[in-house]
Amino acid sequence: MAISPILRRVVLWRWNAAATPERRLRAKEGLAYISYASPVDAVDFGEDLGLSGTGNYELALLRDHRDKASWDEYNRDPHHARVGGFLDTITREEITARADYVYKGPASVPGRVRHLALYTWRDAIDEGQKREARRTLAALRADCETADALEVAGDLGWAKMGRADLVLEVHFADERGARAFLAHPAYREAAATLAALTRPERTAVIQHRMKAG
Repeated sequence: MAISPILRRVVLWRWNAAATPERRLRAKEGLAYISYASPVDAVDFGEDLGLSGTGNYELALLRDHRDKASWDEYNRDPHHARVGGFLDTITREEITARADYVYKGPASVPGRVRHLALYTWRDAIDEGQKREARRTLAALRADCETADALEVAGDLGWAKMGRADLVLEVHFADERGARAFLAHPAYREAAATLAALTRPERTAVIQHRMKAG
């Protein structure tokens, strides 16, 4: 089901040594709470399924806003600040990855799988190379039949820390579909292209189940 374009913030975290199972659960309970107590149109979050290896990030948050005024109001919200502050204590804050982008795809569907990849350009990459990289990712819509939705978007530049430049978001019916996409030669070629143009230490990748925590 298509929805109107919205502003989406995505945050990807890695746990630190303080992230006990009880604290991870507390963090996810906090994320669920802000979806009701804060000025946000939609929230989804989930832990990594590990479909592309041990290098994945471990927790994803996506929040949606109808406009920049709603985004700014949320940023001032005390519930958001409290939950975010707690997450900072149990994650590796220095490598947390963030991006803000215009999202034009379908809404989250409980039980489906989402792949997110955030990239940061290397120095001296020109606009032509960036456009070609975006075209390469967008072409995966036609090449990879298990992808039910695929969005490629540039970052809006709003994050103060950990900001990525480019977002790939792909939806699948299940884990089997996600695995097939990640193993597809077209995706592997696109990933190699992006690796040559982006900073590997800043690349953040995760696969999570939608609306499942």
